[in-house]
Amino acid sequence: MKSMLTDIAAVLVLFLIVFLVLREIVFRWRIRLRVLMGDAELLNDPRVKVIEIVQAPEGSMTVDAIRMVAVEE
Repeated sequence: MKSMLTDIAAVLVLFLIVFLVLREIVFRWRIRLRVLMGDAELLNDPRVKVIEIVQAPEGSMTVDAIRMVAVEE
């Protein structure tokens, strides 16, 4: 009886781990689709932290060492 309860607990924990991993994979897949579609609502989504927004041609690189200064005429 004790062995059976241990087996059931192990299976439940395994299912929980698999569920959490699959949920994270689906979440990241959906976020990637929303980014590719240009969904502006991502900026207001509490589950997503926006670190940096860059609009540039594909293959461009960001460089932190350069400061941009507005030129006033």
